[in-house]
Amino acid sequence: MNRMKKTLALTLSLLMLLPAFASCGESAENADEPAVENAVPEAENPSAEGSGEAEEETESPTARWDAVAKPDLGGMDIVATTNDFDSNFYNVLDWDETSGDGLKDAMYNRNRAVESALDCKFTVVYGGGTSILEQSARSGSGDVDFAYNLVSAGGGLLQKGILAPFNMLDNIDMTKPYWDQGAQKYLKILGKMYFGFVDFGFDHYDSLAVLFYNGKIVTDYQLDDPQELVLEDTWTIDRMASMLDQVLTDVNGDGKYTLADDVLGLTGREYWFQPFLNRSGEYLVTWNEQDGEFILHMMDDRFVRVSEAISAIYGEQNKATDFSDYDKGRIAFSDGRSLFYSRLLGDFRQLREVEDDYGVVCFPRYSEEIGDSSYFVKNPTTLYLPTVVCDTNGDGKQDYDEIGVFLEAEGAYTYDHTLDVYLETTVIGKGMRDEKSADMVRLMMKNRSFDLCEAFSLHDVMDIYRGCIIKNEGLASGEAKAKKMFDKLTDKIVKKIQEFDEGN
Repeated sequence: MNRMKKTLALTLSLLMLLPAFASCGESAENADEPAVENAVPEAENPSAEGSGEAEEETESPTARWDAVAKPDLGGMDIVATTNDFDSNFYNVLDWDETSGDGLKDAMYNRNRAVESALDCKFTVVYGGGTSILEQSARSGSGDVDFAYNLVSAGGGLLQKGILAPFNMLDNIDMTKPYWDQGAQKYLKILGKMYFGFVDFGFDHYDSLAVLFYNGKIVTDYQLDDPQELVLEDTWTIDRMASMLDQVLTDVNGDGKYTLADDVLGLTGREYWFQPFLNRSGEYLVTWNEQDGEFILHMMDDRFVRVSEAISAIYGEQNKATDFSDYDKGRIAFSDGRSLFYSRLLGDFRQLREVEDDYGVVCFPRYSEEIGDSSYFVKNPTTLYLPTVVCDTNGDGKQDYDEIGVFLEAEGAYTYDHTLDVYLETTVIGKGMRDEKSADMVRLMMKNRSFDLCEAFSLHDVMDIYRGCIIKNEGLASGEAKAKKMFDKLTDKIVKKIQEFDEGN
């Protein structure tokens, strides 16, 4: 299909789907010694001037881009689709022009450099990304080369037979640092990776769950600095719970503790408590590759102990924690009336009005012991590869090889040129008030965890667990309620992946 036909087909698809786009939307919100490191370049240490010693030969600062294959794609179109543009979270892959904004310009320049090197044209269609992807695959038109949408859409698309795994592409190397290694560790099923976490978009960085904390409250209440506790390896759930109790203050003396009037310990989102679990080396659901099955861990001994510690913070009995209204929680934090504010890293854009000094810290873990501790990423945006794509060059094969070439080039260029712009200019330069917070962000980005329940639509299982924690109930009854549902849903997922194998 030539470029004009492909563009026309996409336009018609978009017009047909406009009523659906107008009626629905998706929220953008989306775990110590690192077991898996992700693609976050280390800051370079400048050599001492005037030492008189010859500099050691170092790797080229653009080694990945220099090495990646750059075949001529003959002017072909590469077409991506995504949800409606959201300025708060980076569900964007390209910009129309340069504007003076550091990250936008870096992304624009990156894409034009890749287009020039490969002789191709990259186009992004905004609005109803998964709907257009599904229509393209089901109709056999292959108009869409890949989609960029929330990871929570993956389970439904997979069960509809819409998705192909990225590691079926022979010409990509998912061991490269620009392919997120943590995502592959946690989300690969039956050897298949359906989620394309490559350094191309930046929402899988923006969606890192963090704790913003008020430095003035730390000083006024003579608390230990959480960042120092992390560095001392003593930042535990119990230490955090104690801090929440110390700052709880009934400001107006009415005998109640409210988001509107009083000083609280913790506000924001609870995220099904995954940030605490993953930092403690625990996961509600994991995949056992050897046995080919999902495993529910709700009644494992250590998982139960960690959950009891989490319940001490989030249980209904704790008046120092209020996650009933996220926006009011942000206001309380901005007004200096909340010690901690639990949101995503990208939410720093919503904290411009904060007058007190604030910092960023990771979630605490259950104990001081070293384990498989990771930093949780909440419902990030990821790439999806459809089961049908065009044969643009008429070689009798779908354009998977060309898509692989393009994604490798984008990842390599981003890693060498663009990622530092995101880290330094957008996240750290504008949102963090001190260098310790910048170091904390770099630490968390190195070993991120991604949730199987979210990726494969096991939300009901998470809801059952959440209810047990909030009500401070034992997990036995919750596990019994969740198990039958869990087995049915996971069996369906496994069978669908096996069907894909049989058909290819």
